[in-house]
Amino acid sequence: MKHSAKQLPLLDIANYYTHRSAFVEELRHACHTVGFFLIRHDTTLDHTATQMLEESREFFQRPLDEKQEISYAKSPSFRGFMELGVENTAGTIDHREQVEYAVEYPNECSPKKSWPVYERLKEASNPWPTSFQPSLQSVTLEFATQVCRVANVIRDSLCLALNVNPTTVSNEWFNNHPTEVPHWVVKLIRYPAVSGETQQGVGAHTDTNFLTLVLQDDSGGLQAYSQGEWVDVPTVHGSNVLVCNLGEQAEVWSRGYFLATPHRVLRNTHQQNHRISVPLFYNPVLSATIRPLDESIIKGAVWERHHDTKHWRRNNNAMLASVGENTFKSLARSHPKVFETHHSDLTILPDGQIVRKKEY
Repeated sequence: MKHSAKQLPLLDIANYYTHRSAFVEELRHACHTVGFFLIRHDTTLDHTATQMLEESREFFQRPLDEKQEISYAKSPSFRGFMELGVENTAGTIDHREQVEYAVEYPNECSPKKSWPVYERLKEASNPWPTSFQPSLQSVTLEFATQVCRVANVIRDSLCLALNVNPTTVSNEWFNNHPTEVPHWVVKLIRYPAVSGETQQGVGAHTDTNFLTLVLQDDSGGLQAYSQGEWVDVPTVHGSNVLVCNLGEQAEVWSRGYFLATPHRVLRNTHQQNHRISVPLFYNPVLSATIRPLDESIIKGAVWERHHDTKHWRRNNNAMLASVGENTFKSLARSHPKVFETHHSDLTILPDGQIVRKKEY
């Protein structure tokens, strides 16, 4: 089925198992042309997704001093609660509060001495609110596990769409590393309702990872930039549907055949409720390097976009081949105070690269 930019595709993961070739083709077309899509998952995730939204609402309704007990200001790996107004996109404040968690590593690094720079993302553990909301931990970890299974299906299908062996990509970037694990990140986010002018919930950006899957409530506000226009992402499908977009790693890997789709959240007076969303950012292992596919593979793929189409891109934002460096770059830019507190020996170059100050 072909889709216009204003009609985001809705895929059903059940078709991966029953009509795989049709599912792969629909996914290829969606990621190549529209750049954003919805995916209906199976019922095993539906209950956990509902719990995840409920746990998120419960956490954000708590007093600020309770939420600050797990503040990310204490974390060199940028994990924990971030109050309203501490994050920015391209220097403009984002009107949202959030909690960020990531996969935990068994061997912690030595603070301030870790290199390559992404080793610092393995420092410290997730600050769970065990004293006042202990159930959040188990629900979040189960949610991450189940959503990563959906991401695995999409990853393998993207490979099949380009006639690439999924096992090769899985072994090289995700599963064949005895001392590392794929670096997933989960954010619990609340965008407050507004009473005045439209506010930037989060500014226009592309994601640095391979793939993003978003659980959202029905409040609205998420927009995707596709084929030259901003498109509202629908919210009518409930918790059994995730919103999906590709990140910079997928764009680099596919030589631009698949696009890292820009998106944003705007909040206005028509949206009377707080928006709750829970994105999972799906990454390979941090030590992986994303190399472009051989050009002959892309030449053999069906091209349906206009070659001269200009895709929105943030200025001075190099898409780094290193998974870990790209991930650290995004965090450092979005959270400059925490970056300075815990990584004062580093500096960010104008193109986003992170270097030691003594080397600059």
